[in-house]
This record gives sequence, structure tokens and C-alpha cells, in this order.
Amino acid sequence: IQSQENQKENLDQRFPSLFKKGRRKTVVRNLGKIIYYSKVKFKFQHCQEVNDCYLELFQSHLYFQSMGSNGLTYQGLLPLKELNVCEVESRRSAGQEEHAFRITGPLLNPLVVFCPTELELKQWLYHLEKQIQLNGGSLGLPFVAQ
Repeated sequence: IQSQENQKENLDQRFPSLFKKGRRKTVVRNLGKIIYYSKVKFKFQHCQEVNDCYLELFQSHLYFQSMGSNGLTYQGLLPLKELNVCEVESRRSAGQEEHAFRITGPLLNPLVVFCPTELELKQWLYHLEKQIQLNGGSLGLPFVAQ
């Protein structure tokens, strides 16, 4: 448990604490308890560029932050009630298997999130499904071919 707490503290130091959208600013730490978090990779569905990304799941929001290759920071604060999440059918590429899920919602370019392991993928899907249900959202978790 102690090592998990240390890991959480180290991870917390990497997450910026402010989400900015236009003039509006949200202190991410004020969103409540973190349900689940990890470092993953992500891309916008119709783009080729894949970036490292930090995901934080709160009780009613999903927060992501990533640096693009040109230094641009991608960040989003997504209300769970409006999200749809589905697993992307696993496929092998360059000798490694991809463990991915897709996030869609209103006014959101679909995001594809790549987890390092199948276990990590299952953890994300479990926690997202549970929190989306608790927030009154609908589920769309069948396997979907990319």
C-alpha cells in the first residue's frame, strides 16, 4: 500500500492542477476523489500521431493531458454522463498486441486510448462503465472493429 501511495504522489506531481478552457479555469484537484489513473497512450481517431497521456478518472469527469510532438498540450475535462466508451477489437501490429478503447461524446473528436496491458484495459473499462452508470449515462461497451 505504501508503494502505491508513493506512486500516486509521484504521478500527482506530473499532473498539472489546472484545466483551462477559454477564460474558464477549473482546478482539477477540486473535482473530488480520483477513482483511477494511469499513464497511457492516445490519439485522435482520424490522426496518426500517438502521444503519451495521463488519464485521471474522477467521480463525474475524465481528465486527460498530453504533450504533442510540436509542444502543444492536449487536455480535456470530459463529463462522464455524456461519454460513450467501447473496446476496440484487439489486433497485432509490429509484433505487439494493442489493448485499446474508444471514447466518444458530443462535440468530441473520438479518442483512442492504448493501454500497456490487457489487464490495464480491463481496469479502465470496468471503472469507466461503473462511473458512467453512476452518473446516469448510457453504456456502449461491445467490441467494435476499428
